[in-house]
Amino acid sequence: MCSQHDDNPASSSKQKEKGNAESKVNDHEIDNEMPDWETIELPPDHILSHLVDIHCHPTDLTHSSNIYDDVKLGGLASMATIIEDQDKVRALSEDREWYNPSHTKNTERKGKGKGWDGKGVGVIACFGYHPWFTHLYTLSSTIDSKPSKSEHYFQLFSPTSQKNKDLLESLLPYLPDPIPFQPLIDKLKDDIKRSLNEGRLTMLGEVGLDGSARMRWPKKAKHLHPDHANKDQDSHKVKNHKFDDDQEEVEEWKRLTPFKVPMSHQRAILEKQMDLAVELGVNVSFHSVACAGPSLDLLISMRNKHGIKFTNGINVDIHSAGGWSAEFWKQAERNLSNIYASPSIFITGRSPNASSLLSTISKDRLLVESDSHDVRLSDRLVWASAAWIANCKKWKLESRDQATTETSPENKSSFEEWSFDDEDKSDDGDDEFDEKGKLKTTKRDETDVWTVKTLEKNWYRFMRL
Repeated sequence: MCSQHDDNPASSSKQKEKGNAESKVNDHEIDNEMPDWETIELPPDHILSHLVDIHCHPTDLTHSSNIYDDVKLGGLASMATIIEDQDKVRALSEDREWYNPSHTKNTERKGKGKGWDGKGVGVIACFGYHPWFTHLYTLSSTIDSKPSKSEHYFQLFSPTSQKNKDLLESLLPYLPDPIPFQPLIDKLKDDIKRSLNEGRLTMLGEVGLDGSARMRWPKKAKHLHPDHANKDQDSHKVKNHKFDDDQEEVEEWKRLTPFKVPMSHQRAILEKQMDLAVELGVNVSFHSVACAGPSLDLLISMRNKHGIKFTNGINVDIHSAGGWSAEFWKQAERNLSNIYASPSIFITGRSPNASSLLSTISKDRLLVESDSHDVRLSDRLVWASAAWIANCKKWKLESRDQATTETSPENKSSFEEWSFDDEDKSDDGDDEFDEKGKLKTTKRDETDVWTVKTLEKNWYRFMRL
């Protein structure tokens, strides 16, 4: 799920370092430093149109149509996280239509999520339930067997200390009744089938596991939170405190309780959604935080359970590359031929080992994302991620490394437009795969790889278009 970034006071100095590095681009002597997304120079629009933001949250905000019209990317994959998101995502995908090329006769629309008139960006509908909110759901099979509020939360969190028992008891009046998950799975199936039957590009997401997931403090119980307890004792703080009544309408209450959602419960919720993805043949945007081992174990269990229906029928993108280590990612690729990763500036960039991970991920397994809820930032965030990948992999970056037209070799804007169909045909035979579906390494991988063209090709392969 999207996360706010911190302002970077060193952004100007980083720009100077980037400027020095650009003089060495042609010799591929760029370091692995993550670009400053706020100041990075954007390429011509036609280059951005070949990139797809594989994970974002635009329905978290209300964007006007002209905001989507101004996006230069080829498309956005809009994630759902909670019950209310499912219909919002469906409505957005219907408004910003993007059809599977096999369901439309207009071949010019293949791949790029532009509208019929070529204006604006198309949206992939992604339905699903995020691990942060799985504590809200009960796996009881019927309404009659649904546990009481007290039974549900105490059995789920199993507080051991008297302090936490008392805290949970005090929060119970402000917590919602447990929601049976089976009806949500039934609706999830209906939403995905409807979207597929209408020919729209469709995925499952955002779903997954989170080893650090804790229940949020109920907004209606904020008066019980320690940060709010002394509010009335200091009139100065009342004026400037973030819980001031005027600001409560704007700022979401995001304090956390000490109650962690058990991995067993998260996994049970996830397995039902993953089984559905395999049944319907839709790809997955997978959230994995502080639980690389349990995530890989779950994915391998899906492989063992469903066989080629899982490995050949769907692909799984590890959103923001999961914060996994480079060595662990190698293990994942050895076990799963259908696993991809999409680094993001906001989330992947937090890890001190991120550059090493990006360098390790196989050429054919990389996608790109923003993980932003603000569509106005999508172009910059996705391009910065693509540039970061280019730096780490020592690949060439379209519009940055050289122009391809003889008439104006110094003009970056002269980088020629290309058709994926033509590019794909010209590359026939360059990529070879072993018996496990893993891309064989060739000399060309190290010397002549264009980043955007590679990410675009991976996107088509990922979506099985």
